[in-house]
Amino acid sequence: LICLFVLIDIRHDALKIDLEFMRSLAENHIPFVIVFTKSDKISQQDIEQNTRQYKKEMLKEWNSLPEMFISSSLKNEGMKEILLFISQCNQKFTTI
Repeated sequence: LICLFVLIDIRHDALKIDLEFMRSLAENHIPFVIVFTKSDKISQQDIEQNTRQYKKEMLKEWNSLPEMFISSSLKNEGMKEILLFISQCNQKFTTI
């Protein structure tokens, strides 16, 4: 496993179940990134507020945060950044 993508609906505050899931991934040394979805459904101000809240909650236990992407499938937001990240991961992957 190179990297797991954790999809989180950006419209909601930091949910305990999501934070616990990500903690479990980290404890089991599973690399992951966060993809905040549905960014087209809320304002830019709410996007910033909700991502700040997730970061604040995670930094209570974490020294560093996973990479985070903001996405919208309707507006194709974040698609280029996510595809670039996947491409970079694939370059690190070698087969025998």
